[in-house]
Amino acid sequence: MDRLKTIRRKFTAANGREVTVTYFTIQGTTPGPVMTIIAGQHGMEHSGPNLLPEFMDELVQTDFAGTVHVCPCANPLALEIDYEFYPENEDLSLIDNYYYSIFRHNYCPWGLGRDNGDTVYNMNRLWNHPGNSGVAGQITRWLWDEICRNANIILDLHALQAEKPLIFSSHPKNNLIARYAGIEAVVMTDPNPSVYNAGNLSYQGSQGENQYTICIEFSRQHGLKESEYELGKQAIRNIMIGVNMVSGVVIPAKPVWLVPFHNRGQAMNVSHTGHIRYLVELYDRVRKGDKIYEVRDIQTIELLEEGFASNDGIVFHLSFYPVIAPRHTPCWILEAEQMVVPGEALEKLSLNAPTAECFGSTSDNEEKYEKLDFTINDFLAENSECPKNNITLEPEIFTKTKFSPGGNQ
Repeated sequence: MDRLKTIRRKFTAANGREVTVTYFTIQGTTPGPVMTIIAGQHGMEHSGPNLLPEFMDELVQTDFAGTVHVCPCANPLALEIDYEFYPENEDLSLIDNYYYSIFRHNYCPWGLGRDNGDTVYNMNRLWNHPGNSGVAGQITRWLWDEICRNANIILDLHALQAEKPLIFSSHPKNNLIARYAGIEAVVMTDPNPSVYNAGNLSYQGSQGENQYTICIEFSRQHGLKESEYELGKQAIRNIMIGVNMVSGVVIPAKPVWLVPFHNRGQAMNVSHTGHIRYLVELYDRVRKGDKIYEVRDIQTIELLEEGFASNDGIVFHLSFYPVIAPRHTPCWILEAEQMVVPGEALEKLSLNAPTAECFGSTSDNEEKYEKLDFTINDFLAENSECPKNNITLEPEIFTKTKFSPGGNQ
């Protein structure tokens, strides 16, 4: 029996451009959960679209329980122009003179970027969107009905600009899945998003009682980072092992930190302009008083200042600027809870288990802080150095359990 099925559908944009979207269904050898993997919603995020064909080649030779749907390139028109969205009603010639820079990350040649307000061109705000939302909305409606509505697990693959990947989670129950992936930071998003932001796939895909969705953010936009492909494939393998789709055990190599949405962390500040030298890495655990960086004068090489953590937490975002100045935030030290202990095997998850045994809380009011400095949304919105309202990493993956052809390890 051919276990791989290919499904394609054509769509037409407002400017008359036709586009074909493809998804694949790989049938397991025994009954089990349904997993859907979607990538390429944003056109400058190429890691998912490139690693998923390799993963499918591996999966069709593997005995596993359940069904896996894979859509590597959900938004081909945006991927083709290497831009976040495809502005089908705008003057597309403006893209010809566009260039990307990490220092003007949110610049949009049409004035429709994230700094300019909400746009219906952004595919990842159109899931179950009620209105007329163009070709991107047509695609999301088709994919939702075909492969998302009845999925137990949805993995939404994206990319941001940072030093390492991370995971965004919209509901505490999703953290039961996220902990398997081998990515060091799981960041909680707004539990009560606006109507516009509620059109995010990870939010819509978490509404079902027995449905889990996470957003995996790789670490490079507008480019290729082949070194991450194995990390992404291993993250999917680990999740399949964790939910009993594949036999094996997941043993974390590094801690996994849960970053709460309401956060008492602190931004660090500098008083001088000069070369900055960081003494920590992204997601390192630090204590109050730990030395984080040094700033040196460019002309004299003298030490101008040292930065020390003002609170316990993890290092969250390191500035992209090699020459730091008082107008820049060198880094943040955010409050975080350790979800996973390195070296200890993680318990398997039955997808029929109650979802109450989760990490974190959905309640905005569960903890009232006397000093609540900001929410994750505040950090993402204000930190223009953190492109696409995101961060990036190259996490150490969990114990490798690579599938073998025709069987499991």
